[in-house]
Amino acid sequence: MNKLNILLLASLLCKISLPTTATEIVYPKSNNVTITSDKTFFIGNECPSKELKINSENVNIHPSGGFLHPVKLEYGENIFTINNGEETKIYTITRPQDNSSIKAPEFIEYDTPITALTNQANVPLRSTPVDVGLNRLQHLDANITFSIVGEYGDFYKVQLARDDYAWINKSHLKKVEKSDNKPAKIETYTYEETPDKRIFTIKLNKKVPYILYENAGLDLTLYNVDKFYENKYEFHINKTGKSFGYKSYYKNRTDLVIEVKNFPQTDKTNPVKGLKFAIDAGHGGPENGAIGCLGDKEKDINLAIAKNLEKLLVEAGAEVFLTRNNDDKISLSDRVSLANKQKCDIFVSIHNNALPDAAATSQRSGTSTYYYYPQSKSLAKSIQNTLVKELRLCDDGLKAESFAVIRNTEMPAILIEVGYMIVPEDNAKLITAEFQQKAAVAIKKGLENYLNDIQ
Repeated sequence: MNKLNILLLASLLCKISLPTTATEIVYPKSNNVTITSDKTFFIGNECPSKELKINSENVNIHPSGGFLHPVKLEYGENIFTINNGEETKIYTITRPQDNSSIKAPEFIEYDTPITALTNQANVPLRSTPVDVGLNRLQHLDANITFSIVGEYGDFYKVQLARDDYAWINKSHLKKVEKSDNKPAKIETYTYEETPDKRIFTIKLNKKVPYILYENAGLDLTLYNVDKFYENKYEFHINKTGKSFGYKSYYKNRTDLVIEVKNFPQTDKTNPVKGLKFAIDAGHGGPENGAIGCLGDKEKDINLAIAKNLEKLLVEAGAEVFLTRNNDDKISLSDRVSLANKQKCDIFVSIHNNALPDAAATSQRSGTSTYYYYPQSKSLAKSIQNTLVKELRLCDDGLKAESFAVIRNTEMPAILIEVGYMIVPEDNAKLITAEFQQKAAVAIKKGLENYLNDIQ
């Protein structure tokens, strides 16, 4: 069907089915809102045959009826008149003056270090005193001793070695009056190899901080360890092929275990056969995700693509674990822990995108794929390249990001933003069953390309 026919059909449907002449505004979500940015947008839908204006500016309506129209915001009240030739709506958006007098915190250095213990599992050890971004060095177990040497805002500065420091959120440490912070002793070291993984175990006499990171293999640094230069014990795990997942943890209170998964032997003609995939449909329950121009909910489109992908993978002989297979609310941490518990080989989180107010004029659209661990970059790149080629949406980029669902996985993990719910051109495709199936086929093909290329 050509564009003219689509336009005529949409116009006819508007006249037949719509009981009202009102323009539907999806965003802003309500009238009389406050937005701190210097710009925003009106997102919604209207019959494409109508002439829609916002403050006398013509609004481009997609043949599907969707529109996205950026506007500038001045300080104070901004009045917007929305007119479709039959009805007028008035929207008020307030941009508050930036009267912030909050001063940045100052670093306070302690005269005498304070001893503290991590008070829970999965405590982020950070390179900077910021609670977001790619600054996580390691996630640590409970009851690991640190020396606090200062503070900055919500963070304590901790000393790892003579010249090595890091930051931990204050809420994750409990100060102790008496605690043994003497260097630990390494008692034994063992190595074990199984058909699917290599296991390294370092037995200490107490838990100590450590950092495990990817660098042409895996590099481990144990801190506060006796009889080593600067009390640092450094250990390199050679790479025996492409990384396919690893994890580290304390067992029996003092045994530090590192498990490195071997890359599975796969069939070139059907590389997904025999593997187990975690497919995560983003959002769910009361969390709708982004709302599209036509009022569609991201959570529903994510689930439709996930179920299509599940069917394709199962038909190819793979095993699939869906983090949700209906409209349930599942926490971000549960999505990861369930996938780890299921011992999945690859984790794929499916989403669809939106933009913040500050990016209203960016004209971004299309597909993007995210990874956190370096081991997942090649997977993300393969998926991104295949999606862009097969779906013919714009290439919105391959990106590293600290998203919760791809951060603590024990397998290669990625998050896909298939398209933009709020961009009319993307949205018109995303809402169709045909495109949702096409997206699933492209993701499967990207997985196959990755598995064959990595061998």
